[in-house]
Amino acid sequence: MGVDTNVTTVIGRLTKDAELKQSDYSIGFFTIAVNRKKKHADGNYEDEASFFDVNVFGRYAETIIDRLKKGVQVCIVGELKQERWTERGTGNNRSRVVITADTIQIIGGN
Repeated sequence: MGVDTNVTTVIGRLTKDAELKQSDYSIGFFTIAVNRKKKHADGNYEDEASFFDVNVFGRYAETIIDRLKKGVQVCIVGELKQERWTERGTGNNRSRVVITADTIQIIGGN
């Protein structure tokens, strides 16, 4: 049986300044926008943005958080995690995919 692999690399820009929360350990979180060109039937291209939530943990979060400002371009290497929950009131099942960053490289300003 093969081994599953969960590694992703994404380059995008922060949509707002990163935030840091501290409890038993530090958690940094932010969202990046990743643009791609989408071709229409008429041959014209349009930018299409996808948005990804990113988490970073521990001492690494504490050391990098001050440099993660809105508009900064970053390269994220990490793993994907699907979070699942049930909405209160409606009982609807919801989910989202979050990137847990192993490394964050700042590659451009805003």
